[in-house]
Amino acid sequence: ADLEGLTCPVSIEEIKNSVFAIGRLKTPGPDGFPALFYQDYWGVCSDDIISFVQDCFNTATLPDHLNETLIALVPKVERPMFMNQLRPISLCNTLYKVVSKILVARLRPCMTKLVSPNQVSFVPGRQITDNIIVAQEVLHKFKNAKGKKGFIAWKIDLSKAYDRMQWPFIREVLWEYKAILNGELTDSFSPQCGIRQGDPLSPYIFVLCMEKLSHLIQQKIHDRAWKSVQICQGGPHISHLFFADDLILFGEATIDQAWLMKQCLDDFCQLSGQCVSFEKSMICVSPNTCSDLANSIATISGSPLTASLGKYLGVPLIHTRVSKQTYQEVIAKAQKRLASWKSHTLSMAGRITLLQSVTAAIPIYTMQTAKLPMSVCDKLDQLNRNFLWGHTSNTSKIHLVNWEQVCKPKIVGGLGIKRSAWMNQALLAKTGWRLLQHEQGLWSQ
Repeated sequence: ADLEGLTCPVSIEEIKNSVFAIGRLKTPGPDGFPALFYQDYWGVCSDDIISFVQDCFNTATLPDHLNETLIALVPKVERPMFMNQLRPISLCNTLYKVVSKILVARLRPCMTKLVSPNQVSFVPGRQITDNIIVAQEVLHKFKNAKGKKGFIAWKIDLSKAYDRMQWPFIREVLWEYKAILNGELTDSFSPQCGIRQGDPLSPYIFVLCMEKLSHLIQQKIHDRAWKSVQICQGGPHISHLFFADDLILFGEATIDQAWLMKQCLDDFCQLSGQCVSFEKSMICVSPNTCSDLANSIATISGSPLTASLGKYLGVPLIHTRVSKQTYQEVIAKAQKRLASWKSHTLSMAGRITLLQSVTAAIPIYTMQTAKLPMSVCDKLDQLNRNFLWGHTSNTSKIHLVNWEQVCKPKIVGGLGIKRSAWMNQALLAKTGWRLLQHEQGLWSQ
């Protein structure tokens, strides 16, 4: 049934849904036509589009001009000086995106069967927070580890993961690029590796390619060579966690295990063309691992030994006791956002709207996976209060209504602003509800 769904003739409804699923003003490719044109004039050009797309699928070919792509180099830092500080984003033709989105719509329902539970990106029913929860539980196991058997966590940094993927590894597909350099088109050139960031299909191709590394690890586990980490008695054995190109490997802290991990990565890199930046990767060991062994493992891996893996998927991993300092970055983000607005130039209604739509959203991602200290929640509420009543760095304003009344729903006389602690509790309850619904995944086991 899955194969039939992937290979059946393209329907008119699929084509129309694909056209209207593209953002109306998304940056157009070399043809210069945004999706808005095809959507607004669908009644005029629908027959030509349908015939063209169906012909592409029936012949399994794409015209050369359709596959042309512009590359916009987006800086990663404020003042880029080197090419590795630029992110290449592909600007594909809109009609190419129509074809690509049809393939994505057909492939997406099959991803659950094709991709292991350790990979949660671009798989229906799996969320980014799933791996954050599992990673945190594994590190909690590290913290409480006793006896002679220690554990290691290796956070891997893949250098230019999308751009290094070898074509023979995914399928030999050729296309032609032009680059936008200082607003001008360069001469055309043909790439030799990589997949296009900006193509709707690329993330799915990349995830399927990364599954090969998962297969290599699973084979080593099957051969009883890779010793994974069991979080608790009766719980799952965790050997690796993937979110696209964000990787963490787990295993027992032994010399043999370190060599095995290194060998798996080397084999995968040789097959796929990927390159691990060992200097930017990090190794962390459980406290019961002796220092000499830990240093030997770090030497084998080529990655620095650290007491903390820092952030994983944007959330700090907890290795020690939680404090206000742990989530200081969340507070700093809220302060920076509020400081960029001039509260005295906005009406009360404008300030309320900004608080509800912008600053309230900043800590939500972190709140989904961790209970923030009360001091952090109080500080976030204080920032919101001061902004609401027009405080500045030089002046203070009287709070005309107490915060408890402000946070009540509008229907009972409040302004509907949510307290940070209450929002944190509600988001954690949502995660608990997912667990009660018996969702499948490593995190629920």
